[in-house]
Amino acid sequence: MQVRFTKSAPTEPADRLSCIRIDGTRTESGLPRQGILPHDAFHFVVETTLGWPDAFFGQVAGGATLDRLTAELHGPNAKRAGPPRARQSEALVECLQANQWGGATEATPFKKVLGAACRRRGVKPPVIDATTLTALRAAIRAFGAAWRPLNPGQSLERTFAP
Repeated sequence: MQVRFTKSAPTEPADRLSCIRIDGTRTESGLPRQGILPHDAFHFVVETTLGWPDAFFGQVAGGATLDRLTAELHGPNAKRAGPPRARQSEALVECLQANQWGGATEATPFKKVLGAACRRRGVKPPVIDATTLTALRAAIRAFGAAWRPLNPGQSLERTFAP
């Protein structure tokens, strides 16, 4: 699936996310700005780095619309909604975003926070060791280095292979 992250003008309320599936169908949605990187960019990095074909982007590749899946994972029933891997991804993304905003933590405290986030979502925490956490953080930095210099109207395209 082709995934396109497009920057909008600073006056616009959100950037854009477009996903074009193998069969040619597509889904698009606003990409809320949240700190250094858009929230769904974290999902993409996490899921491709960890090889999770059945989390957020895997659900999109399988036919879910971005709007429906976002509502399911962020709506009033989000604590127990969605496939387990998508809920794990959501919890991991939240923790990594918090690290971006408040500073990185070592692997042990990170795992404790991740465990709490997963419990709130009713899902078992994924196994994230120090090496994996380092790889995730490096992948997030690399994505950010490609995203930040883009001008409005420019896109960053990536492939998601479930």
